[in-house]
Amino acid sequence: MAKYGLTPQGPNPKRLDAILDDMHERMSARLGVNTRQNPQSLLNHLLTNEADEIAELWEFGVDLYHSEYVSSATGVSLDYAAQFGGSTRGMAAKSYYSILCTGVDGTAIPVGTSIASDTSPATNLVSSADAEITRASFNKATVVLASPAATTALGVALNGNLYTITPDPKQSTSEALEALGTAITDKDFHVTVINDTIVIEAVDETSSNTLVLSENLTTASVGSIVTFETAEPGDIFIPNGVITKITKAVPGMEAMLPVSSQRVMWSSESPTRTKSTTARLPCWKASRAPS
Repeated sequence: MAKYGLTPQGPNPKRLDAILDDMHERMSARLGVNTRQNPQSLLNHLLTNEADEIAELWEFGVDLYHSEYVSSATGVSLDYAAQFGGSTRGMAAKSYYSILCTGVDGTAIPVGTSIASDTSPATNLVSSADAEITRASFNKATVVLASPAATTALGVALNGNLYTITPDPKQSTSEALEALGTAITDKDFHVTVINDTIVIEAVDETSSNTLVLSENLTTASVGSIVTFETAEPGDIFIPNGVITKITKAVPGMEAMLPVSSQRVMWSSESPTRTKSTTARLPCWKASRAPS
């Protein structure tokens, strides 16, 4: 006969079928008839309902047993179980992701701006603080001429380092921009000249940099790094390339791109960095966003 209750292997609950068989066996012995003969009988229905209630009590006992151990407890029961060892469970932390937001220079991104992953189910993220798409804190920028022709000196300053040329009157606009792009030799930036534009991208995809232009240059678009946090707490990993939905529109923000980099984990006490062997979004797990 099976041993039910607490065993050396842990709890062994009595299941519904075993409870019902035992009740039928005892009732048949008492009445002198086979109570299982007619499954549609009133007596069988009564015994089945009663057995189901008893089975739920067994399951409740198993849940109670597991709630006393840190390895199997959940929710508030885990808090109570951890206290036996002198530990206090910290509050669930959110995950933070760096997003390259592209749009018009000076676009404000208020706290609470909402974006989401293109997955099922979707993972929602919100901006954790007020931010701005700006040349003063850019990661990528597309520079164009502010006037149809380049007649005076063209200058670009990256983090205080100035690069300038004086256009040859015989040069076309494309040639002048090509010359300026060639003059920008900062190793911390990639510079590409295409279709009468200069695209400047930081080598460090998570960095924020300062861009200053001469009066005859302006930006067609600017990309700045903005920190977003997951709406739900937990160590949430989002695959690269799936955060594509702007669920709460921001005038002036044209596009967003999750930054592909190493994942960064933060504890509530001090930051610790773990490197991934594959490209991942930078993710901070903490009760605070990284500074």
